[in-house]
Amino acid sequence: MATLPTEQQQAREQSKGEAAAMAASDGHESTLPNNNGGGVVFPANFADVVASLPRGPHCSLFPSLRHYRGFWLPEITLQCLPQVHARFDLAPTDVLIASFPKCGTTWLKSLCFAAARRSSHPPLDGGHPLLLRNSHDCVRSIDTLRFLQETGGDGDAPPPPPPRLLGTHLPYSLLPARATGPDGCRIVYITRDPKDTLVSLFHFNSGVVMSGGGAPAPAPEASGFEEAFELYCQGRYGLGPQWEHAREYWSASAQRPGRVLCLRYEEVLEDPAGSLRRLAAFMGCPFTAEEEGAGVVGAILELCGMERQRGLEVNRSEAYVVRGLLSIGNKHFFRKGVAGDWRNHMTPEMATRLDGVVEEALKGSGFTFDLNGSKE
Repeated sequence: MATLPTEQQQAREQSKGEAAAMAASDGHESTLPNNNGGGVVFPANFADVVASLPRGPHCSLFPSLRHYRGFWLPEITLQCLPQVHARFDLAPTDVLIASFPKCGTTWLKSLCFAAARRSSHPPLDGGHPLLLRNSHDCVRSIDTLRFLQETGGDGDAPPPPPPRLLGTHLPYSLLPARATGPDGCRIVYITRDPKDTLVSLFHFNSGVVMSGGGAPAPAPEASGFEEAFELYCQGRYGLGPQWEHAREYWSASAQRPGRVLCLRYEEVLEDPAGSLRRLAAFMGCPFTAEEEGAGVVGAILELCGMERQRGLEVNRSEAYVVRGLLSIGNKHFFRKGVAGDWRNHMTPEMATRLDGVVEEALKGSGFTFDLNGSKE
């Protein structure tokens, strides 16, 4: 097993690298068209800044991570940020579906899509898009703007009526100001127990092989779960730290309750019908009494259910593709979809340690992942 840096060594490395990056950006304001109404200002030499940032550990899902503004982010995502901020005109009626990876993103996207598009695509329709495409193809991500094919977002033609649905794994603090300002779009965020998130992320990384762009595909995750656990406790695995990612969105939901909705994966599992109704109302398309009586809520839950989606041909044999960058087999988006699977992978001592890391990091914030604690 590779020797992992101590937290003190890691902090020194990050501080040194980020100081150099800040120095590299001084006096070089962005020349990009500023449609973001404020927010982050990117220097003209931002690509050089990204290249000078501290590099993170290898991860199959995100093979080149850089430390930027408190998070480990894919280098390609950082390279796209100026264009994402400059070009995205996010309207108040848009819905941005946000999450830390492996927190229920695939399910949340399908629920939002099925609810928002039910007038044009009834959930019992045999040709429903969610029967023919993975939910990540129905709700496109803004994170890799440069590589998205020029399509109408969820693939409908002509463009569907509001709300427009978009996805992101970006931290709240790095979203375009058009998303977070007074007239920003609606944001739905889903969070999950970090122990289960780590297990799901580890299995995803261990099985997926991404390829594209002419470069050799990186090998699946070779390190063991213990090493992944150590990195996760340091906040250096995936797009970590997860607890800061969740805290930012929770704080935003407290400040903008009508514009930011935070859900817990475990609560959606416990009450899927209630969660779906809450989602639809938040998106501006609540279920009518007639729809309730006709069983539309149940039909959507059946359509978007794990077993139904996992058994579809599109999710057994096809792939999610971001042109020129990556290809991920759709089957990797479906594993167990349960709460508490961490007990099959962690010792009680490991669970206690990770819980302690999270509790210490969130102390005083008002946010907790504990379902018995404060709610989002």
